[in-house]
Amino acid sequence: MLKKGVFLKSVGDIDRLTECYPIEIAVVGRSNVGKSSLINFLCGNNKLAKVGKEPGKTRLINYFGIDSNRFVLVDLPGYGFAKVSDAEKIKWGRLIETYLQRSVGLKHVFVLLDVRRDPSEEDKQMLNYLYYYRIPFTLIATKCDKISRSEQSKRRQAIASELGVGVDNVYLCSAQSRQGADEICKRIEDVIV
Repeated sequence: MLKKGVFLKSVGDIDRLTECYPIEIAVVGRSNVGKSSLINFLCGNNKLAKVGKEPGKTRLINYFGIDSNRFVLVDLPGYGFAKVSDAEKIKWGRLIETYLQRSVGLKHVFVLLDVRRDPSEEDKQMLNYLYYYRIPFTLIATKCDKISRSEQSKRRQAIASELGVGVDNVYLCSAQSRQGADEICKRIEDVIV
């Protein structure tokens, strides 16, 4: 587990994406995949990042300082399904893309995927974007508590195969059952050194 997380700021305007932190790890994924839940889970604080039952709760880029700002987790708005206007989705897309291009502190991206679902076209576009701009990333399959251990193994293999990565490059995680915390925290340590 990470020692302590604190909310630093929210940004919803491209023009305000100027100040960045020395080490940032962004968290991206479809709406309702569990980005905010992952941050809360890793920090041991269920009230740190706001979590909603409806997709699209995170509409801004939210920054969380971890362990006295040793590094910062950056919670990006979700892509894909959310009950918002097309104009709002376009705004989110621009905000995410501008952040990924401008943040000089960005060291890594955690791409979250729902373990129960095949990667979407938006997921594949995100990975292609990260590959193209040579932004290092880690795949995290969330909501593992919703399926059995044997099914988790099958789904992990299917996701890895679909995305053309090694099975060890897909981390299994559940904020509910607390699965995957040690592996993800070790991955963070590898990234920030």
